[in-house]
Order: sequence, then structure tokens, then C-alpha cells
Amino acid sequence: MDTKALKKQMGAAIAMVLVAAVALGSATFAWFVSNNTVKATTSKISAQSNAPFLKIDKTAITEGSTTSISYAEDADVKLYPAQVVKNTDNKALFKSAYASAATVTTELTNSRYDVGDAANAVTGGFAIKKSFKIGTADAKAGSFKNLKVAGVELTSKGTEGLEDALSILVVCGDNWAVYKKSADGTVLTEYKDKVSAAGNNTDGVLADTIAANSSVDVDVYVFYDGSETNVYTNNLDKLTAIGATVSFTATPVNTQGQEVNAPNESK
Repeated sequence: MDTKALKKQMGAAIAMVLVAAVALGSATFAWFVSNNTVKATTSKISAQSNAPFLKIDKTAITEGSTTSISYAEDADVKLYPAQVVKNTDNKALFKSAYASAATVTTELTNSRYDVGDAANAVTGGFAIKKSFKIGTADAKAGSFKNLKVAGVELTSKGTEGLEDALSILVVCGDNWAVYKKSADGTVLTEYKDKVSAAGNNTDGVLADTIAANSSVDVDVYVFYDGSETNVYTNNLDKLTAIGATVSFTATPVNTQGQEVNAPNESK
């Protein structure tokens, strides 16, 4: 393929990740009392890209990898509410807390505690994790730079305010950030209770480069922001499912080292 044809085909790559159909409360989310859990139903997780050279797979990018991948075997899990904050080592730390009563949304005084890193959050029932490889298997296809989240779109909605609780931690190497629904991939800087949600990446960049014939590991964690209001323990019987699509974008760089900035359609 000549350079001119390559430039024509390589737009700003968008990778779409259908993160999870998760069960939330009847409005938005709040801390729960200590003897209750939130049940999240993950019915399907998949990923897709509309850029011809940006491939997605579960374990490795190969010649057989395509622009879409699906996790369709997810089982129901139970999740506690949580928040992700920056630890003293600049890494993501999960925290949780209890509500002051089963019928209110306020946080119980001095009840906040550390859950641990993302791995502990998953094993402890505070998050759902799915992993992806994003990259190319073609040494002649050029490379990519500045991998970012381009948007978080809800694919289904529950009761009013429900979507405010859905939170997503994206980790790529040492870089991480937290997101909620947005049309432009806005990085979340603080939760509703003013606790900082700032990650450790610059301008939302998750990976500076993705070399040709190479890939990066992207881990997506779905969790419930415990600070959102109007959902409390006694609303657990009203849980309904909600889904989200996370879009990743990266700037293509052709084999001459030049950026290709012509945008593709994101859908």
C-alpha cells in the first residue's frame, strides 16, 4: 500500500468498548450500610474500532485480530460502592465507606476505609475488570500516538439520575484516569462529595505511542461512585441494568513519521 492510500485510510482511530451492563439503583448512587451489597449485572462487554489499522483483541494482536471483540460470558457479581483516588505513590487507590442508615444517602462519620489497588477491588467485590489489547499487527501500517478516551456513552438508561453513578477507571501501563458519561472523554477531576478523582496522566493521554506491529494493554474497571445521591440501601430491590460504551481515540502516524489528522466517523 503506498503512502497516499495509507494517509487516506488512516483517520483518528476510535476504539469502542462496550464496558458493561451494570445494575444500579433507582436514581443515583450513595453509600450503603455495611450489611448490604449492590448487585451489578454484566451481560456483555465488547470492543470495536472503525479505523482499518487499529485492532482490538483479548490476549494479543495478531493477523487474525479484527476491529471488534466481545465478552459475552459475564456472570452476575455483587459490588460494593467505591471511589478511586490517587495514592501517595501516584497509583489508583480504591476507597469505600458506609451510609449512616439504610434509608439515607449520607456517609457515616469516620467510616471511610482503604480497599486497596485495582486488583484488590476486583477480588473484594468493588469493581469489574475487563482487559483489551489495542494496536496493530502490520509493520507497514504506521503507528499511533496519544491514546485517549474519546467519550463514554450510555447504551441504556434506568430511572432518572441513574447514570451519574456509573464510573470507569481506565489503566494503561502506569497511566490511569477516571471517567463518567461524556461526549468528549472528559477526565473526572472530583466526585459529588468533592473528593478528588484526578488521575496521574497528562491531558488524558493513556499511552504516548503505540508502535507499528505492536499493542498496549488497556484495563477497564467498572465501579459505582458511592457519593451520588438518591440511592440508598432500601432501594436495592429497584435495581435495573445500564450499559456504557467507552470510545478510545489515537492519532495515526504514517511510515514517514507524519501525523495523519483526518478524522474518521466515530460510529
